[in-house]
Order: sequence, then structure tokens, then C-alpha cells
Amino acid sequence: MSNTILTLDSSIDSCSFAIYKNHDIQVIQEYCKKKHTTKMLPMLQKILLQTNTKLHDLNYIAFAKGPGNFTSIRFAASIAQSLSLSLNIPIMSVSTLSIMAQQAWRKYQKKEIIILLNTQKKNVYWGQYIRNTESIWTGSKTETVIEKTKIQNKIQSLKKIWTVVSNPSKICCYARIPQIKNIKYFFPNAQDIIPFVLLKIQKKEHNFSINSNINYLDKKFNI
Repeated sequence: MSNTILTLDSSIDSCSFAIYKNHDIQVIQEYCKKKHTTKMLPMLQKILLQTNTKLHDLNYIAFAKGPGNFTSIRFAASIAQSLSLSLNIPIMSVSTLSIMAQQAWRKYQKKEIIILLNTQKKNVYWGQYIRNTESIWTGSKTETVIEKTKIQNKIQSLKKIWTVVSNPSKICCYARIPQIKNIKYFFPNAQDIIPFVLLKIQKKEHNFSINSNINYLDKKFNI
């Protein structure tokens, strides 16, 4: 019998929920800038109704742990953790930058990704992710915060040819840098968390946690 998985993301200006059920994925996504706390619970109810799923049908839950917006990430984490505890099901948190890399693979079949998550005036969240032959993304140790003025030099110091992905925002264009092949813009999406959960289940890993960490990348907020 297939597992039923609920995933959610509210890392930046978009909210999304996805349910994996009977080997099928259903997803809803809305623009939620500064309205996460009012939109997310109705969206949860909507995806459950849309997929004819009861809360007690869920086997796993996972959420995007950031980096991104402090308040919205905390709210998504509180929803996921509350459901995990009340339903006594495993929970998993996944880096927002890694799920953006996964979305680049799902849409464009790109394997070498630079993620620039633009949420601050002077800085961006940076990550370099590479997908290997076992469909595993590596790059969590590259995640950091860098100044926008240093992005071009950092990219030019790289040896490979990369695809850049970023959230829709006013960010400088780097299309003329030789190391950049493509630039794609999109919001994180909860459906791209599902492959990470399925991989963990497939490998029979048991390190799910009821206290999945949140990743702000900002040291004053990280827990």
C-alpha cells in the first residue's frame, strides 16, 4: 500500500501544499505575501478535500525549513510539528534551496544548480546543488548568505557551467557570465519536497524527527 505524504512550503512570498497519495501528486499554490497566517490553514483544508484525504490517512509530513522569511517558516513548521505530534507520524524538514534545485530538475532536467533566494535588500541566500546518478542532491554545506555585490565574482570563480534559479524578484542579470547557462525564476513548491521524503523511505532511513530543525542561515535566528 502506498504511503500518503503531506508537504508544505511557506518560505517566501508563496504558500503551497502537496499530497502524495496512490502514487499521484496533487498540489495547490497561492501568492501569500504577508498573509501566510491567514491563508495556510484554509489551503490545508482545501488540499485535504481536493484529494479526499483525512488527517488520519497521513503517514508522513514534511515542510520546507528555510532559509527564507522568519515568520512564515515558523508558521509552517508549527503546522507540521503539530500534525506530526497529534497524529504520531514522522516529520521531515527539507532545505528550501534544495527543493528549488529539485524544481529545476523537474521542469528543465538541470543537474548543476546555483540557487539565489532574494529576500533581503543587500544580501541573498546562496546554495550550489548537484544531482548525482542516484538522484541525490548534494550541496547543503554550500548554503550561506552573501552580499549581492559579491555574487558575480563568486560565480566567476566556479569551474562548472551552472543553471541559476531564483525567486521572482528584482535581481541582477548574470546571463553574460560564461559559467551561467540558464537563469530560471520561480517560487519554491511543496511538491518538490516529496522526492526527498520518498528517497528517505526507499532507503529505509529512520532519522525522521518530531523536532525537525529550521534553517534561517542567519546565525541570530538559527535553532
